[in-house]
Amino acid sequence: MSAPPTTPEQRRQHRLRTVGLVLAVAAGFIVPLTTPTPARAASFPTWDQVEAARGSEQSKQAQISTLNGLIDQLQKKTQAAADRADAAGRTYQAAQDDLDQATAAHAKLAASTTAATTESEELGSTVGQVAAALTRPGGSGLGAGAILGQDDPDAFLQGLSMSSKIGEQVDGLYARASTAAKTAGALAAQARVAKTARTKLADAAQDALDDAVAASDAAAAAEASERENVSTMRAQLATLRDDRLSIEQGYEAGVRARAAAAAAAAKAAAEARARQQAAAAAAAASRPAASAPAPAAPAAGSTRPSGSGTASGWTRPITSYSFYQAYGYRIHPVYGDYRLHAGADFSAPCGTPLYATAAGTVTYAGPYGGYGNIIIIDHGGGITSAYAHVYATGIYVRTGQTVAAGTNIAGVGNAGVSTGCHLHFEIRNNGVATDPMAFLATRGVS
Repeated sequence: MSAPPTTPEQRRQHRLRTVGLVLAVAAGFIVPLTTPTPARAASFPTWDQVEAARGSEQSKQAQISTLNGLIDQLQKKTQAAADRADAAGRTYQAAQDDLDQATAAHAKLAASTTAATTESEELGSTVGQVAAALTRPGGSGLGAGAILGQDDPDAFLQGLSMSSKIGEQVDGLYARASTAAKTAGALAAQARVAKTARTKLADAAQDALDDAVAASDAAAAAEASERENVSTMRAQLATLRDDRLSIEQGYEAGVRARAAAAAAAAKAAAEARARQQAAAAAAAASRPAASAPAPAAPAAGSTRPSGSGTASGWTRPITSYSFYQAYGYRIHPVYGDYRLHAGADFSAPCGTPLYATAAGTVTYAGPYGGYGNIIIIDHGGGITSAYAHVYATGIYVRTGQTVAAGTNIAGVGNAGVSTGCHLHFEIRNNGVATDPMAFLATRGVS
């Protein structure tokens, strides 16, 4: 038995292998329409059994009851798999929220540590400079030798008084420097603890993502299995209920029904995508440029995206939008609490095209709790990008798919806890959120 992956890169490679394995297993459920599978032969009535059951009314009714029961079970299993996928997505999103809060806590402690260290060093430097000035020959005239060498009693007393006051100030500066140094040490220790907690939460979030990927792919496999087998069993039911149909006619009807179901699903998805894109185009065309609301001012340290892709291989996730809200702390628009906004938001009509910000592999495309649905792309080196609030019908890629930079992977949605159609875009480094637009700016995307 091999050792479990420990480093971020080992976990990434393990995750990509797992995605491939799950896809391979899921593919086993999607078989040629005219070829019965061993799983089906073991679990569902065969056409030979259907033909035999037509010999007596009792056998016929028993087989009809069996088929109805199996159809009901398959539909319930498919729904249960979808429910498990939704639950796994919510668990993953909650784990990611915990990680984001830990990231924010560590960042605050790290910043406070730096500030306290700087204060301690500056105060210590000031104390040293004052002490050097007092002891330097020909300096301020407040050194011990200068004061004791005074012949005038008044000058002696004045010098002594000033020296005492300066000494008190120096002592105060030294005490403040010492306090700041102790504070910096304590904060640094807290930051180390917070970093350890963040690492553990990052691992927990990754485990939750792996579970969500498996649950989502299991749901897709269950849906494919239902589509394959229910179509056949409904054709068998029709054959049992209508003696005028031959077994061959019933079998052919089942094949046609499966093909029709698959075509209808593909057509519905294509029509939904076309409607979203048409609505986005119409909304953009009908909105005068002068009346477009001004984007919200970016937070300090963030960059408002504009322009196009670069030779670095990175590009913007969206090219047309109105409002923009940057990464950073904010009052949550729905929950009302002050928290880290771990990405950048782009307000745009539902259906507006979203693009892969760089080449990579889709590691997840499915439910994500309060974010509705999300697409996550692994770009290698621990870097991932995420595109949230997408409708299920607005996802144009699948888990395990390789995409190029600029690939249209989805349309803007309003799924989950959202106040309107928009993209929530994230960049993470080994699971830890970073300012996505600042990240892209370092890669030439301005």
